[in-house]
Amino acid sequence: MYSLPRLSNRVVLLLAVLLIFSATSPAQREKNQQEKEKTKFRGARPLLWRDPGDVAKRDLRYGPGSPALAPVAPFQFVEEDKSGESPKFEVTDARKVKWVVKLGEEAQSETVSTRLVWGVGYFTEEAYYYDRATIRNLPKLSRGRRFVEGNSIVRGARFEPRRNNIERGPSWDWDKNPFADSRELEGLKVIMILLNNFDARAENNRVFYVRNGRGFDAHYVVSDLGATLGRAGGLGGTRTKNNLADFLSTRFVLGVDDGAVKFDYDTRPTKLGMLTVVYPPYYLGEVKKEKSMRGIPVEHARWIGLLLSRLTDEQLRDSFEAANYRAGTRESFVRSLRERINQLTQL
Repeated sequence: MYSLPRLSNRVVLLLAVLLIFSATSPAQREKNQQEKEKTKFRGARPLLWRDPGDVAKRDLRYGPGSPALAPVAPFQFVEEDKSGESPKFEVTDARKVKWVVKLGEEAQSETVSTRLVWGVGYFTEEAYYYDRATIRNLPKLSRGRRFVEGNSIVRGARFEPRRNNIERGPSWDWDKNPFADSRELEGLKVIMILLNNFDARAENNRVFYVRNGRGFDAHYVVSDLGATLGRAGGLGGTRTKNNLADFLSTRFVLGVDDGAVKFDYDTRPTKLGMLTVVYPPYYLGEVKKEKSMRGIPVEHARWIGLLLSRLTDEQLRDSFEAANYRAGTRESFVRSLRERINQLTQL
């Protein structure tokens, strides 16, 4: 009679461990990772906004960055990043700093938007824009090939660093966070509407754990500001980004209703976008995002409007010059933003 071979205790233990690991679902592994992060970052101080001081003296040419922190050529390709809608890939620079390079229409608008958000005291990521950049060993990208010249030059590139003192944490929700109903949170929502950010989903919000010498601060950041400076709208509609004509065609403050400001902002799916109802997580997320931007009290909208009003036209120009907008386009955006800011201060 055939008998199975005897297994050593070590082999049995190994098989048991492999069985347990394989039985762990991706959701469970993600939950385990979140629990580890909670332990590591327990006690981190949550921060959304800090007093910017004299707003008129803020440097919007570089925003949260600086000339000393800017990327330094040559750039070495690392790998392609296939997340999100825009073509992206990672590089290292001459100082071995890792950067995420984004191509496409979001590169300019995100560079500007990070500076405006940072200018009035909110936390944002660094963003540096280059009309052209040479990337060593650049392979054939799966996305964004139209932004590549020859074998190594990319056009319209936004560089975003991955700093060693910052760890990227989980996403955060507009409705569930430590700052609910605060003027600072409501002010950030107003800026999203002012910029016509149609993609202000919770998935694009991120907690950044920043080392402070004693431990970590938890910065609550809108980490993707590319879908801005166009026309806000829902999937299936006529939403755009980085489009001056469309930005100028939209309104901003529509009026006041029962102490809350009514804005020209509706990003719910429409027309063919309604087909997303067959995938409830996405559809409900889009509806929830739009709903989160409603009901902003007049006093909170006026507060952020007064802060924004302290930015000079020259500072606004600096933010667009950092993204190399043409002079005529830059001036039209500056005038439009000033008009929107004035609407807030006159509430």
